[in-house]
Amino acid sequence: MKGWAKLHEQWSQQSQQFGQRLLDRHLRLGITGLSGAGKTAFITSLVQQLTGPVAEVQLPFFSPLRQQRYLGGRLQAQQAMQTPRFPFEQNLQQLQLGKWPVSTTSWSQLSLTLRYKPASGLAARLTDFRELQLDIVDYPGEWLLDLPMLQQDYQQWCEFSWQLFAKPHRVAIAQAFQDLLAATDLDDDSELQIQRLTDRYSALLQQFRVEAKACLLQPGRLLLPGDLAGTPLLQLFPLLPSQLAKPSKLLLRLQRHFESYQQLVVTPFYQQYFASLDRQVVLVDCLSALNAGYHVLQELQQALMLILQSFHYGPAGWLQRLFNPKISKVLFAASKADQLTPEQHKNLTLLLQQLLQQPLQDSRFQYCQSEAMALAAVVTTDVGQVQTGEGVVPCLQGISALSGERQTIFPGEVPMSMPSPLLFEHHAFAFPDFLPKVLAPQQILPQLRLDQALEFLLGDKLQ
Repeated sequence: MKGWAKLHEQWSQQSQQFGQRLLDRHLRLGITGLSGAGKTAFITSLVQQLTGPVAEVQLPFFSPLRQQRYLGGRLQAQQAMQTPRFPFEQNLQQLQLGKWPVSTTSWSQLSLTLRYKPASGLAARLTDFRELQLDIVDYPGEWLLDLPMLQQDYQQWCEFSWQLFAKPHRVAIAQAFQDLLAATDLDDDSELQIQRLTDRYSALLQQFRVEAKACLLQPGRLLLPGDLAGTPLLQLFPLLPSQLAKPSKLLLRLQRHFESYQQLVVTPFYQQYFASLDRQVVLVDCLSALNAGYHVLQELQQALMLILQSFHYGPAGWLQRLFNPKISKVLFAASKADQLTPEQHKNLTLLLQQLLQQPLQDSRFQYCQSEAMALAAVVTTDVGQVQTGEGVVPCLQGISALSGERQTIFPGEVPMSMPSPLLFEHHAFAFPDFLPKVLAPQQILPQLRLDQALEFLLGDKLQ
């Protein structure tokens, strides 16, 4: 009986969603970004802006609100029992207490019902309001990095991995693992050896992330295994290119593991979370990459270009929306713009456009609307000025995430184009991290350009 009840619930939800998509009353929004880009804060702030008291929300560029047609949003109470729920309330509480929420460790979803008055036409005369269902999915950024693996076989992945490991910011860290593989008996495919090498490779990925600030780390599930912890699916590591020349027991075993990982982990992940997206936000933390140096900035660009090749962009007719969804709008957003003084926001947007020049061109070629902007889903700083011997200088004031003390600083300038290695040899970027402002329990999170983001993503659907 329980099985029939579960099937009935799934069928009912799918039928309802099909009807909503048929009437263009359903939208699936994907928030894409690598670990640390600010996905959790972005989703939490976006949901609060859409569900908070309309009289208190400050979104001047969001046309339904500006035109007094937006009636409000509600979180759907009856989410599918088998679907993990995005912890909106807990994340919001943490932000209002002046703390950043914990990073995402597994996938979750949140569904909203947005209610608005039609702007004009027959609908405005015949109905008091309309509704749009908005589904938002969250997932660890680490898992996103596995999508490019679908375009490779095991040998190609090994060669690609060791090309990455030879980069200047990685090569010294990778040496010990390289030596270990070189001394490995390739005819030993025992469980003990496979797991020992997997554990060492997993530790290497953590070293890359912590010591080299690397972001292109595969397979992502070795960093955050979720419900796959301890399974043979995660027994995976790249052999040296020289060890691929002739068959061996270890090579054949790892080839099977790689194919299983593609089929049983990466492909279902893509189909469940990304194949049905209608619109997309790509969050990019340019400032942390600048802090880490030229090679990390290059790697960030490479990772984003590889990931975005996995998505399908194009116009959204009603048949496509039902049976073959494509992303019809994509917003490229440089996050954490509140860590800069306002006159630097244009430079940050230009740098983002340089980093994503090819994906921007590709999306336009595929007739997908795209836009780039600098924003902050949660503003942590106050902007001011200080008088110096050279005149008035813009500055920021906020609570340092490092010291916990209030500080007033000029964080520095952002290059408006992709900087050369020479610049990093003579200049070190040091954009600081700040803690969120402490707010009252019902207070709306301060934001920067989130209203413009909402207008681009949802404005046309709320007409």
